[in-house]
Amino acid sequence: MTKRKWTPIFLLLTSVATFTAVSQSKSLNITAEELKKIVRKAAEESANNAVKEVLKKQVTSRKRTDKSTQNLPKKQATTKILRIGSGAIGGNYFVLGELVGGVISHPSGSLPCGAGGSCGIMNLQSQNISSAGSVANLNTLKDKTNQTGFVQSDIAYWAYTGTGLYAKEKKQSNLRAIASLYPEAIHIIVNKEANINTIAKLAGKRVSLGAKKSGTLQGARLVLNAYQITEDKIQARYLNSADSIKALLKGELDAVFFTVGTSSPILNELFKNNDKFTLLSIGNSQRQAIFKQGHYFSPFRIAANTYKGVPETKTISVYALWLTTEKMDEGLVYALTKALWGKPAKHLFKSSLIGHHISIENSLKGIGIPLHSGAKKYYDEIGKRF
Repeated sequence: MTKRKWTPIFLLLTSVATFTAVSQSKSLNITAEELKKIVRKAAEESANNAVKEVLKKQVTSRKRTDKSTQNLPKKQATTKILRIGSGAIGGNYFVLGELVGGVISHPSGSLPCGAGGSCGIMNLQSQNISSAGSVANLNTLKDKTNQTGFVQSDIAYWAYTGTGLYAKEKKQSNLRAIASLYPEAIHIIVNKEANINTIAKLAGKRVSLGAKKSGTLQGARLVLNAYQITEDKIQARYLNSADSIKALLKGELDAVFFTVGTSSPILNELFKNNDKFTLLSIGNSQRQAIFKQGHYFSPFRIAANTYKGVPETKTISVYALWLTTEKMDEGLVYALTKALWGKPAKHLFKSSLIGHHISIENSLKGIGIPLHSGAKKYYDEIGKRF
């Protein structure tokens, strides 16, 4: 026979039932055996009722807990970081990095598109990485520091083919283009007091050719070579755009080379407040000689009074390209390209002088390297052929 295990609650209920039954048995003349049966039955019923009540309370408590957790904030999705190599702070490429970043980003927790939030790629956050410019940005693509970067079309072509500036280096054959953004004209700014009315007269003058590893420096060398002027025939300085303009204003330079879009804030400010500077044109024969070096160069005319008091200037331009590598995910590049040329992007670009030059019409101009498959997929969809 199995021995019954008496739990504390059962013993307590038995005691209560026994006390009650004994009190009643005295008046009902019930035998002791009958009394035991009544006590045991009453105790078991009381125990069962107590257990049911406990279980009922547990279920009610669980329901309340479930309801309360429904109102807790959901865990936010992980934000993916996309690094864009741009340019010096204050320069066009850095401003461009802010514009493009605003178009493609939509980090987790942002307001919805149309409600004050960005309309970019969900859970993507761009980082605008300042740099010395095109050559530096190519280096960061090569060493995988950045996933994308802005590079002049001529520099991109040379790096991809292992020619020109990169003739002694290994080809960066994994480079791929996402888009061509806007034309960048070679500006040759001179101090009128230096009596320089043609590029040929730069010989012997103090000239900033641009920062080392910059696209401006490479463009300056092309122009000088077209005029058969070597760097040892000028007092060459290698300053970035901001430092070049500062030195020009201080009278420490006679001329500055600057490859940039025509809405450069630095140049607008320079010509707006000074009438002692002007631009030099590149001669027709010299331009033709440069064009023969690659289709990534284009003729460019800076209209009269684009800068206050400066006459029409004939020069050449390259294009600012947005580059990545072939290993970038096709779906991501497709989404980046789509966001770049979407309707919300147009409104944001119009808010900036630089952005005014960014258009789908120019999206494939000056590209001398392959398109990324993700970008090509988007352009094919909208009927643009590369």
